[in-house]
Amino acid sequence: MFIFLFEGGIVGMTVVMLTGLTAIVWSLLTLIKFLKVGFVTKRHLDAILFLGSLSFFIGALWQGIGLSQALSFIQSSPSISPAVVAGGIRVNMIAPITGAILFSIAGIFWFILRYLNARKQEA
Repeated sequence: MFIFLFEGGIVGMTVVMLTGLTAIVWSLLTLIKFLKVGFVTKRHLDAILFLGSLSFFIGALWQGIGLSQALSFIQSSPSISPAVVAGGIRVNMIAPITGAILFSIAGIFWFILRYLNARKQEA
Protein backbone atom coordinates (compact mmCIF):
# COMPACT_ATOMS: atom_id res chain seq x y z
CA MET A 1 0.00 0.00 0.00
CA PHE A 2 2.80 2.42 0.88
CA ILE A 3 4.52 1.70 -2.42
CA PHE A 4 1.49 3.18 -4.20
CA LEU A 5 1.83 6.31 -2.09
CA PHE A 6 5.33 6.85 -3.42
CA GLU A 7 4.69 5.68 -6.98
CA GLY A 8 1.61 7.86 -7.42
CA GLY A 9 3.43 10.99 -6.27
CA ILE A 10 3.87 11.74 -2.60
CA VAL A 11 2.24 15.18 -2.62
CA GLY A 12 -0.89 14.33 -4.58
CA MET A 13 -1.37 10.93 -3.00
CA THR A 14 -1.03 12.43 0.47
CA VAL A 15 -3.83 14.89 -0.29
CA VAL A 16 -5.97 12.14 -1.83
CA MET A 17 -5.43 9.89 1.18
CA LEU A 18 -6.02 12.66 3.71
CA THR A 19 -9.33 13.75 2.17
CA GLY A 20 -10.52 10.18 1.68
CA LEU A 21 -9.55 9.04 5.17
CA THR A 22 -11.10 12.20 6.62
CA ALA A 23 -14.35 11.25 4.89
CA ILE A 24 -14.20 7.77 6.40
CA VAL A 25 -13.34 9.04 9.89
CA TRP A 26 -16.13 11.61 9.63
CA SER A 27 -18.46 8.78 8.61
CA LEU A 28 -17.52 6.77 11.68
CA LEU A 29 -17.98 9.78 13.95
CA THR A 30 -21.37 10.46 12.36
CA LEU A 31 -22.34 6.82 12.89
CA ILE A 32 -21.39 7.10 16.56
CA LYS A 33 -23.44 10.29 16.84
CA PHE A 34 -26.39 8.57 15.19
CA LEU A 35 -26.18 5.67 17.63
CA LYS A 36 -26.07 8.06 20.60
CA VAL A 37 -28.60 10.71 19.55
CA GLY A 38 -30.78 8.80 17.09
CA PHE A 39 -30.44 11.19 14.15
CA VAL A 40 -27.87 13.23 12.24
CA THR A 41 -28.21 16.50 10.39
CA LYS A 42 -28.05 16.88 6.64
CA ARG A 43 -24.78 18.80 7.05
CA HIS A 44 -23.11 15.73 8.54
CA LEU A 45 -24.23 13.61 5.61
CA ASP A 46 -23.23 16.26 3.07
CA ALA A 47 -19.75 16.46 4.60
CA ILE A 48 -19.23 12.73 4.06
CA LEU A 49 -20.22 12.98 0.42
CA PHE A 50 -18.20 16.16 -0.14
CA LEU A 51 -14.98 14.85 1.37
CA GLY A 52 -15.26 11.54 -0.47
CA SER A 53 -15.90 13.18 -3.81
CA LEU A 54 -13.10 15.67 -3.14
CA SER A 55 -10.74 12.72 -2.71
CA PHE A 56 -11.77 11.34 -6.10
CA PHE A 57 -11.58 14.75 -7.77
CA ILE A 58 -8.09 15.45 -6.43
CA GLY A 59 -7.01 12.00 -7.67
CA ALA A 60 -8.32 12.82 -11.14
CA LEU A 61 -6.63 16.23 -11.02
CA TRP A 62 -3.35 14.62 -9.97
CA GLN A 63 -3.71 12.18 -12.86
CA GLY A 64 -4.12 15.08 -15.27
CA ILE A 65 -1.00 16.77 -13.94
CA GLY A 66 1.01 13.55 -14.23
CA LEU A 67 -0.28 12.85 -17.73
CA SER A 68 0.66 16.35 -18.83
CA GLN A 69 4.19 15.89 -17.50
CA ALA A 70 4.51 12.47 -19.16
CA LEU A 71 3.34 13.76 -22.54
CA SER A 72 5.77 16.65 -22.28
CA PHE A 73 8.58 14.19 -21.63
CA ILE A 74 7.50 11.94 -24.53
CA GLN A 75 7.37 14.94 -26.85
CA SER A 76 10.92 15.96 -25.98
CA SER A 77 12.30 12.43 -26.38
CA PRO A 78 10.76 10.71 -29.42
CA SER A 79 12.48 7.33 -28.96
CA ILE A 80 10.43 6.12 -25.98
CA SER A 81 9.68 2.41 -25.81
CA PRO A 82 6.07 1.25 -25.48
CA ALA A 83 6.96 -0.53 -22.22
CA VAL A 84 7.97 2.79 -20.64
CA VAL A 85 4.72 4.41 -21.81
CA ALA A 86 2.69 1.50 -20.43
CA GLY A 87 4.50 1.76 -17.09
CA GLY A 88 3.79 5.48 -17.00
CA ILE A 89 0.10 4.92 -17.67
CA ARG A 90 -0.03 2.33 -14.87
CA VAL A 91 1.54 4.75 -12.41
CA ASN A 92 -0.72 7.53 -13.67
CA MET A 93 -3.82 5.51 -12.73
CA ILE A 94 -2.86 5.08 -9.05
CA ALA A 95 -4.21 8.42 -7.75
CA PRO A 96 -7.70 8.30 -9.33
CA ILE A 97 -8.16 4.62 -8.43
CA THR A 98 -7.21 5.35 -4.83
CA GLY A 99 -9.58 8.32 -4.78
CA ALA A 100 -12.37 6.21 -6.29
CA ILE A 101 -11.91 3.46 -3.69
CA LEU A 102 -11.99 5.95 -0.82
CA PHE A 103 -14.99 7.71 -2.37
CA SER A 104 -16.79 4.36 -2.68
CA ILE A 105 -16.21 3.54 0.98
CA ALA A 106 -17.42 7.00 2.03
CA GLY A 107 -20.39 6.64 -0.32
CA ILE A 108 -21.41 3.36 1.28
CA PHE A 109 -21.27 4.98 4.71
CA TRP A 110 -23.25 7.96 3.40
CA PHE A 111 -25.92 5.73 1.88
CA ILE A 112 -26.33 3.62 5.05
CA LEU A 113 -26.44 6.65 7.35
CA ARG A 114 -28.91 8.45 5.09
CA TYR A 115 -31.15 5.39 5.04
CA LEU A 116 -30.99 4.90 8.80
CA ASN A 117 -31.61 8.60 9.41
CA ALA A 118 -34.65 8.69 7.10
CA ARG A 119 -36.03 5.50 8.60
CA LYS A 120 -35.63 6.86 12.13
CA GLN A 121 -37.37 10.15 11.22
CA GLU A 122 -40.31 8.29 9.63
CA ALA A 123 -40.93 6.26 12.78
